[in-house]
Amino acid sequence: MQVLPNAHRWMMLPFIIAIAGFYFSYWSVFSEVPFHQHLHGLTATLWFLLIVIQPWLIRRGNSKLHRRLGLIGLFGAGGVVFSALQIVANNLNNESLGPILRYGLTWGDLLFLTGFTHAVIMAILNSGNTPIHARYMISSAFWALLPALSRLIYFPLVIAFGFPPPLSFIMVIDISVGLTLGVLALLMFRDYRTDGRLYASYMLVSAGTLLFSLTVRYMGQANWWISFCDGLFLR
Repeated sequence: MQVLPNAHRWMMLPFIIAIAGFYFSYWSVFSEVPFHQHLHGLTATLWFLLIVIQPWLIRRGNSKLHRRLGLIGLFGAGGVVFSALQIVANNLNNESLGPILRYGLTWGDLLFLTGFTHAVIMAILNSGNTPIHARYMISSAFWALLPALSRLIYFPLVIAFGFPPPLSFIMVIDISVGLTLGVLALLMFRDYRTDGRLYASYMLVSAGTLLFSLTVRYMGQANWWISFCDGLFLR
C-alpha cells in the first residue's frame, strides 16, 4: 500500500492556497484584525504547514520528531476548531453578507469542522497504520481547504472587475467544490489502481463536500436552521 510519493511536496499546494486565499482578508490586514481571527488564522496555517512537514520527516526517517510534532499538532487542531467557532459567530453578525451566505456558510463551517475533527481523531487512532493515518491527515486539509480556495478565486475577480464581480461568491463556491472533488477523485482512482481499495477518509470528505454544495442554498434560507444558529451563536 502506497501513500503519495513526495507527499510533502504535493501538500505544499494546500498550504499555498491557504496563504494566498486569505491574503486579502487576513494577511494584508494582519495588524488590524482581532485576537480571535489571529488565533484561527495562525493555528490553521500551522496545521497546513504541519501536513507538509510530517511526511517529509517520515521520508527522512525521523519518526521520533514526527511523533513529537504530532502531539503538538493535536493542540493546534483543537485551536483550529475552537477559533473557527468564534469566526462563525462573527460572520453571523455580518449582515452585509446576506442570509444565504451567513447561514449557508455557517452550515458549511460546522459540517467541515465536524469532518476535520473526525479526520484528526481517526489519524490519531490509526497512527500505527501508515496508509490510513496518512490519508486521514491529507483529508483533514481538504476539509479545511474550501474557504481558502473560494476566496482565492473570488477576490481576484473583485479586483479585476470591481464589485459585484461576474460570478457571485456562491457560484465561486460551486467552482471550488468541483475542483476539490476532481482532485479527490484522482486520489481515489490512484488508490484503487495501486491498492485495489478506496479509503474511507477520501470518501467521507468527498461526500461532505458534495453535501455542502447541494444544500448550501437551502440551509441559507431554512427558517429552522436560521433559528437554530441564532439561538446557538447569537443569544
